[in-house]
Amino acid sequence: MARRDFQKLAVQLQLDTKQKALQQALLVPWRRLEETASAYVESHVFILWVRAIAEVKPELPEIVVSAIESCCPGFLHEDSRERKQHPRQQHFLWHSLEEWIAARKFADAKTQGWFEAVMYYAYKDLRTEKAWALWERTKDAWSRRPPSIWPTLEEWTSNVIATDRLTQSGTEKARAVQALQRVEAGRLGCAVADLLEWRAFALWVDAISQPNRLLEDEVLPELRTRCPGFLTTLEGAPLWQVPMFFRLVRFGDAGWRSAARAENWYSALHYQVTHHPRYHRVIHYNQRCHDEWGRVHPIRFPSFPEWLSAADEYRLPQNA
Repeated sequence: MARRDFQKLAVQLQLDTKQKALQQALLVPWRRLEETASAYVESHVFILWVRAIAEVKPELPEIVVSAIESCCPGFLHEDSRERKQHPRQQHFLWHSLEEWIAARKFADAKTQGWFEAVMYYAYKDLRTEKAWALWERTKDAWSRRPPSIWPTLEEWTSNVIATDRLTQSGTEKARAVQALQRVEAGRLGCAVADLLEWRAFALWVDAISQPNRLLEDEVLPELRTRCPGFLTTLEGAPLWQVPMFFRLVRFGDAGWRSAARAENWYSALHYQVTHHPRYHRVIHYNQRCHDEWGRVHPIRFPSFPEWLSAADEYRLPQNA
């Protein structure tokens, strides 16, 4: 196979994997998906801490043994038994630990068919990238000179959070990680929440508006309340068109976007919004509304709070 063909195949495989994960994500409310993905990130930070130490000191120090017994009771006994039963097989404790955690702590996601969605969002989480960057630098440093005192899991986790650069610079994730250092976490969280709700609002307007038609009566009062200056920027009658959708998004994003760019943390804001499970969910729900209302016009359009609540709880049947 030619190199160019192989690269095309690899890109297509990545796209197929992403589409499968995003489809699985629709099987569970996005809040539960977000919580589960965050728990997976935390377990991954734990596994990389165990791996970093185990690769230097195969006979685990007491600090690691105690942490594993506390977080994963029964694992060390099962792992020891497995080694004795298959003494000739190559064995990595950290890999067995990863499989054990996935099978037990994420059993619901596996049995209900949305574990790949958990993996997708966990690996979009910047903490995962920072943990890998720390592990790579730690492995290199400890291969030359192991520490006299092993870091605790709490210290390792703090070092993950403090990591401000990735191994591969210049990528979308690397720029976002650097930008994280320039904004307080609570402020970034508020900005992300505001932008997610605003984009949901724009998608609600789009869902109930007819192309090249005057805006629906339900829309105008909301626009006047939420963005009183927006309608005054329009020339002539407010016809709903694609350019108006993007103008509405930019209008609502303007405040946080300007602040983030001025203070050099826009890369983090943009990354957190565009890779958020709620953002993907409201986009999908918008399309569902177009499909259903295109077939059967509703007697009454939902208000924005009603629409957003339905979008937040929206999921496909388990057998979809």
